[in-house]
Amino acid sequence: MSKASDAEKIRTLSKIDLNLLTIFCLIYSVGSISRVADMLNISPSAVSQSLRKLREMMGDNLFVRSGNALLPTVYSDELYDNTIPIIDKLSALMPLSSPAAKKRLTLYTESFISPIVIPDVTARIINTDADISLLHLTADLNEQSIVELLNMRQADAVFSTFSVESGNITCQKISDMRLVLVASQNNVLYGNAMTEEQFRSANLVGYNTKNEKIIYHRSIVDKKFRTGERCLLTSSFTAILTIVSTTQCLGVIPEKVFETHAHLYGLKKINTPFPLPQFSVFSSLRKDGAAYQILSPILADLQTTSR
Repeated sequence: MSKASDAEKIRTLSKIDLNLLTIFCLIYSVGSISRVADMLNISPSAVSQSLRKLREMMGDNLFVRSGNALLPTVYSDELYDNTIPIIDKLSALMPLSSPAAKKRLTLYTESFISPIVIPDVTARIINTDADISLLHLTADLNEQSIVELLNMRQADAVFSTFSVESGNITCQKISDMRLVLVASQNNVLYGNAMTEEQFRSANLVGYNTKNEKIIYHRSIVDKKFRTGERCLLTSSFTAILTIVSTTQCLGVIPEKVFETHAHLYGLKKINTPFPLPQFSVFSSLRKDGAAYQILSPILADLQTTSR
């Protein structure tokens, strides 16, 4: 390439305020003008003004609003993919730049899935010796909220009992979640098995959730085999394990949680006179996200070990 050609391209780029491109990349990454303003310690109106200038310059809206989020256009995707490598290289050349921070992945789960998924994912990330940190958040999830979290780029991966696949989102089953009935090893009311009559009158500690699948199966069990309400509903596995281990209450928990904590809490498994429900755990990711490249082999490994 000739120096004259290089000079012409540089002259053309000199018309562009490169700060606009850095602000654009931040908006693309977090999907929120207010969050970018907080990150840069400037006003939201200043961010909006920069976005307006870049829109005029590029002749494209760049983002469309969906609820509280800004979703990128096709042109915006292309602009980001071509701009971010240049910013990465320039950042690395800066003499006063600090060492690159770890790549952070944000993982969302339904609360009751956390102990089933997060320890295994974390252990495998550590074993890969990748320069990655994880942020784990919990939420009541459904198909719509999963799509929004991923498209708004608030989550890199979502783990739930829902199989969600749409356009740029890929989903795969990673394990089964089997439920078991547990009691304290010191609980003298029940042995290793119980009758329907015993189950009807037992004091049960249950998990408090808005998950429609769990609520549905719980209602079926309650209608057929229960005569009263549970003595406690809580969203804390620690509370369930502690109460069951120190009282005559029974609890229904994932089998993997029982296997991990039975010794610590002094728990025993009780066979029920009817089968407890079983759920599948799915992972949902954006196909075009960096998390997809990082997590795909880890999730494939989880699939293999769970069989």
